[in-house]
Amino acid sequence: MLGKRLVMVSYVGMQNSTPSNDTSLTNNTSTNMPNATTTSNALSAFLTCKGQFASVTFKSNPKPKAESKGVVLEKTTSGVFRAGINFANLSSVKEGIAANERGEVQSLPWGEWVQFPFVIQHKGERFLRLTVAPTASIKCSFKVNGVEVSRDEFESHLVPSARSDAKADKAPVEVFTIKEANLVSFNGEVA
Repeated sequence: MLGKRLVMVSYVGMQNSTPSNDTSLTNNTSTNMPNATTTSNALSAFLTCKGQFASVTFKSNPKPKAESKGVVLEKTTSGVFRAGINFANLSSVKEGIAANERGEVQSLPWGEWVQFPFVIQHKGERFLRLTVAPTASIKCSFKVNGVEVSRDEFESHLVPSARSDAKADKAPVEVFTIKEANLVSFNGEVA
């Protein structure tokens, strides 16, 4: 059941973790990082997390299907996740490579590291990298035009490929990204 719930989390999927080149590991990120006066407490807490378990809440606003044009959808997800983990160092990845069940970890399939292994930039947007805690429960709430609704009501406004039943057969997600702007809270710190 946990695997199915994880697949339903709004994310931009990615399983790769190593930076595409050594220059992305440098600490000279001042031009890409927000300055201290604009960095929220939640983002600061995220950027200093080194693999610890943390309570995270984030939102997403999926695009509705054509018939629901003009409807505002919002999904809020809360659960326990980890930040600051190099994908290549996950035990499941190491074991998969050793058992020839997967290939070596490759560079990012999109975007580039701004701050490894926390922040990726792609097409002018910043994404925060999270790792799923294996035994965590993840809770989602759904709103249509600002009114809380059931999952079924919410998903009736989505294109078929974005609904949870279309994602149920996919492998569980270990690592995913969220838009920085969609971070609501990290370990009690509000964005």
